Amino acid sequence: MKISSVAVIGAMLIATPTLATEKAASSSLMGTPWMETKAKSGLPGPMMIFLPKGKLLVDSCWETYALRAWKQTSPTELSWDEDGATIRAKIKAVSADALTLQIAAGKDVVEHTYSAAKTPYVCPDMKR
Repeated sequence: MKISSVAVIGAMLIATPTLATEKAASSSLMGTPWMETKAKSGLPGPMMIFLPKGKLLVDSCWETYALRAWKQTSPTELSWDEDGATIRAKIKAVSADALTLQIAAGKDVVEHTYSAAKTPYVCPDMKR
């Protein structure tokens, strides 16, 4: 009986860092308003907020907000639905202040960088 207890404790100790790492990545990702940096358009980048219960809020200074479904498919991958298309992304890096996603765009992979939005934030006046 002592051997099986040691094996269980050993398995728990080995699994704990993986679970802790996964929870840390998930907690850094969720609830933070992420603003895309260096958007190709030169305009303020879109904002994404990964919410619990599989909801993703996407907004920008020039489009109406959208609420989408999302899920974390592995500790380093996530996906969301965008108008019926599944968008897949690899989490290259995530911290309290920065997020880098490698987003599959057809056969290409496009890297997008985001920073945690600072408050207060108001979209700048946009020329029409």
